[in-house]
Amino acid sequence: MAENNPISILLVDDHSLVTELISKYLPLQGAFEIDVVGSARECHEKIKSMGAFDVVLLDILLPERLSLDGVSEIVKANAEGAVVLFSGNVTEEFVHKCLDVGALGFIPKTLSLRSLASSITLVASGEPFVPAGFFSTKSYTHTESESGLNADELAILEKLGQGLANKEIMALLSLTESTVKMRVRSLCRKLGARNRTHAVIVAREVGLL
Repeated sequence: MAENNPISILLVDDHSLVTELISKYLPLQGAFEIDVVGSARECHEKIKSMGAFDVVLLDILLPERLSLDGVSEIVKANAEGAVVLFSGNVTEEFVHKCLDVGALGFIPKTLSLRSLASSITLVASGEPFVPAGFFSTKSYTHTESESGLNADELAILEKLGQGLANKEIMALLSLTESTVKMRVRSLCRKLGARNRTHAVIVAREVGLL
């Protein structure tokens, strides 16, 4: 997403009431450009013809329920942007599995348009989003040995714990911005954290910071 440009969104949903509501009212909440398709096949075709979108909002209850492999394929197709589950009916386990294959979070359809706009903006910036309280405490509580964080991710986590921004981390660790964002995404997934702030909270709770 280029700075000051509208956030491009591909809404993959076959429910006309949902797509009409979002297409009409979401642009009133911010700078968003929205395309709509009703199936995974159309999603792939749209990405192939137009290039990656900043955010793909992906309903999993399309004409046929999307499998984990189906989600993974769309994540790969939109690799230069983000893919977020957008559903009113999804399990915690499935969201975890989708995060593991590269999805950047889950946005429930019950979210208000204002909150939807904020969460899409967050995701477009490279930050994962899952609503507060969606994951049980058990699902993201790890001991240090179970955290699965490698040395590179732990180095990033330490800097996040110091309250540093991406540009400061880039300078201190001699990394590119994309590498920092990629490692932040990865450590958030491994900790089951909703975003970088939540990752620091979880890490402190389990003794990683």
